[in-house]
Amino acid sequence: WNCLEVGAGAGSVAQWLSIHVGPTGKVVATDIDPRFLRRLSVPNLEIRQHDILKDDLETGWYDLVYCRGVLMHLSEPEKGLKRMADAVRPGGWLLIEEFDYGSSLSTDVTSPSAVLLTSTLRALYDFHRKRGIVDPYFGRRVRGLVEQLGFVDLGQEGWTRMNRGGEPMARFGAATLQAAAKPMIAAGLITQEQHDSVQRLLLDPAFYYPGLTMFAAWGRRPAN
Repeated sequence: WNCLEVGAGAGSVAQWLSIHVGPTGKVVATDIDPRFLRRLSVPNLEIRQHDILKDDLETGWYDLVYCRGVLMHLSEPEKGLKRMADAVRPGGWLLIEEFDYGSSLSTDVTSPSAVLLTSTLRALYDFHRKRGIVDPYFGRRVRGLVEQLGFVDLGQEGWTRMNRGGEPMARFGAATLQAAAKPMIAAGLITQEQHDSVQRLLLDPAFYYPGLTMFAAWGRRPAN
């Protein structure tokens, strides 16, 4: 197979694909900043610096086009998806996976002591969304977006998990909040005390909360 991963990041999926397509297959991994990809040395992996909203792709060429956590960051996600879909050959597959942070806002349902966490996360997600940094609720859109492409053999699924304070995903959440804390506090969206309290919760091994949901949707371009 010829495979394309858009927004390949550090290349973990691209490497996996390179193994599975074998020596006669090829994987193209793109990113607007390919510095981490360039560390890889895989014979059947091509690395490209590429902006899915601006730069050309082969049309009707790839057996599989894939992205994860990319569309939610784009100013024009429908345009980006259409360009990916156009790169799929007749009979080939498109698979997209996007995050949705809405599930983490149910924290206070299962843990009344975590109402502060829920309100802080909501403020953080609204901050990101209104400033066009990322759409934290994009994942719930992937099924509808793929269904509009006219592809066949459609499928979709989602997964989430319970996070525990101090685990990797909780530390990721703490780092994300920390990165936005200064402008959010300056804008009066949260207080320093609120930020510090939530940071303690996210690093507390005794604290459990529902994490983000990863939604996936896929389909096959009709063969004729």
